[in-house]
Amino acid sequence: MGFIISIWRRFFGGFDSKFDFLESRGVQCAVLLVLVFLWECFVKGFTWWASLIIAGLVYVFFSKGHFYYFQCGTESDEYIDQQLASGRKPAMDWLVSRVNKWLGFEERSKQYCFIGLLLRYGLWSVPVAFFVGWHFVIVGCMVPFIYNACFWVGFPQCKLAKSPTNWAELFTGFFVGWGLM
Repeated sequence: MGFIISIWRRFFGGFDSKFDFLESRGVQCAVLLVLVFLWECFVKGFTWWASLIIAGLVYVFFSKGHFYYFQCGTESDEYIDQQLASGRKPAMDWLVSRVNKWLGFEERSKQYCFIGLLLRYGLWSVPVAFFVGWHFVIVGCMVPFIYNACFWVGFPQCKLAKSPTNWAELFTGFFVGWGLM
């Protein structure tokens, strides 16, 4: 399941496809819902309604926006300002900004983005954990470490992963799939 969700997560992150319909977020989300539902229902033996709830929660876990946090403090201020002016907001900014202010981290810094990812994925992993086990919270808390490590390591570019973010999507998907097992 880890490899399947890994490929899906990269696909959901904007994998270039020759088929336009695969670029649709609706299609990408439907694929995730079906994958998780089938896994939970037929492999793990959950009831259909529990499998549907888990699939929905995993969808929310992945789909709540992280905006510039995932760039680990490397996103340009111009781009962030442009996106903020157009109405785009980072997920849970009300909480992230308060925690970062309390910790003394400067907005848009590497530390600020790390805390943003930690809160965003860590808190959204809790509802999934109610169904699949508390180990899933560990998976959610691993996400900021994965994204930051991919920016530090400098993996080679390939067709499937052209940037550190793409590599992080693959690794994150693998660990989330593993967490669902």
